[in-house]
Amino acid sequence: MWDNGVLMRAAFVTPLVYGLFTAVLVAGCGGEVPVDEEPTVPPLVAIDGIAEFEDLNPDPHILEVNLFAHYNEVALASGGKTWIMAYNGTTPGPLLHARVGDRVIVHFYNQLAEPTTVHWHGLRISDEMDGNPRIMNPVLPGESFVYDFVLPDAGTYWYHPHVNTVEQIGRGLHGMIVVEEAVEDAPVFNQERVLALTDIRLDNNNQIAPFKNYGPDLMHGRYGNTLLTNGKSATLKATVKRGAVERWRLVNAAQARHMSLSVEGASWRIVGVDGGLLPQPYATERMSLTVGQRFDLEVVFDGEPGSKVTLTQHVFASVNGEVQEVPVVVAEYTIGEDINEPATPVYPAVELPPLPADAEELLFSLGAVNKPGTGVVFTINGKSFPNIPDAVVQQNVPRLIRVKNEIGPYHPFHLHGQFFQILTRDGAPANEPGLRDTVFVGGQQEVTLLSHFTNPGAWMSHCHIAGHAEKGMMSHVIVEAATP
Repeated sequence: MWDNGVLMRAAFVTPLVYGLFTAVLVAGCGGEVPVDEEPTVPPLVAIDGIAEFEDLNPDPHILEVNLFAHYNEVALASGGKTWIMAYNGTTPGPLLHARVGDRVIVHFYNQLAEPTTVHWHGLRISDEMDGNPRIMNPVLPGESFVYDFVLPDAGTYWYHPHVNTVEQIGRGLHGMIVVEEAVEDAPVFNQERVLALTDIRLDNNNQIAPFKNYGPDLMHGRYGNTLLTNGKSATLKATVKRGAVERWRLVNAAQARHMSLSVEGASWRIVGVDGGLLPQPYATERMSLTVGQRFDLEVVFDGEPGSKVTLTQHVFASVNGEVQEVPVVVAEYTIGEDINEPATPVYPAVELPPLPADAEELLFSLGAVNKPGTGVVFTINGKSFPNIPDAVVQQNVPRLIRVKNEIGPYHPFHLHGQFFQILTRDGAPANEPGLRDTVFVGGQQEVTLLSHFTNPGAWMSHCHIAGHAEKGMMSHVIVEAATP
């Protein structure tokens, strides 16, 4: 195994199809008199990559599922199965797939030997459903909890625990969420795919290596030695049709690995980020995807038949005693025969919240101190959680958020329950469009964000390197509801 990463993946699909209903009134005078039929609800698009939850509810506007956290033995890499923490038997867990405005009911059962919660990363839902252990009591072993919320925003999201996150995420607990746009707004593609990118650290017996709370694992976070995509280390391979236009939904579900990605052999551009579709798609040569972030890509298979299209992760690994950037192909598609009808996706108009002429500032200064008897702890504004005072803001009042990294290691800064725009890096325009909930902050770097804090409640703000958050780099923002 390499020092910092290797290959990946395989994938499956079980499309979720909602039932359709009509109503007929039988008149008392003997004839059948049709009444206005309820509008039929088109089925959700088929998504390749991860099997979906079984929907227990016949209502086309309600997705009701069972979610189990438990232990299982699965094949992640060649050489033997690995004992993991799993959602419904797999890592990643089932795909949560619905449409914006739908209600989601999750019957969650904790079959682990330790407490846990489920956090719905990126969803602007009630704080009581956010999986924050400060707001809700963690679900104890053998107990259950019902998460119940309405999906307010279309986009690509994910779910993971928020208790003992270093080990629980590190042992496999994560899953993806796809919230489709409203029918009238949804761009149409020939195929959609989900790609959950992460890594895991295995020992020589293919078991999860011991967790450390010191050295590089503490300062930089726990890196895996095996890259996984959709839960597999083998390269995903498939044949696609020439001319097809696809939507790829990517999430970085790793604990610490900042990812540099590229697509080669096809035309592609970024069409969406954390908070949904962009006002204007853009092309680039490399994607910089930090821990917790998501990208939606438009990929056009415009190469010649027989040519390859690859999704490549560029990792740093030890090669002959030297650290070098190594391209690792995580997915490979062979272009086959021409498609009959290439898709021509039409994107809805997207307007970002306005930039105010003036806004108060909220400072998050990220640091670390060496405390006698405790060792290194991470800090926000000089204090370590839970001793960090809450920041209090007003709903719908824009605030500038200045995130200043005072130390060398980078931090993926995540804010629960809200979106923000990235305005500047070290004083220069950031040119990172769209609504975000997670931002990469490099060593000694400062970024300026803007949030309108639309969602009232108590919200976590933390570094998404799990070890940094658990060692103190976590605080709360209280968004006070606007007066009616």
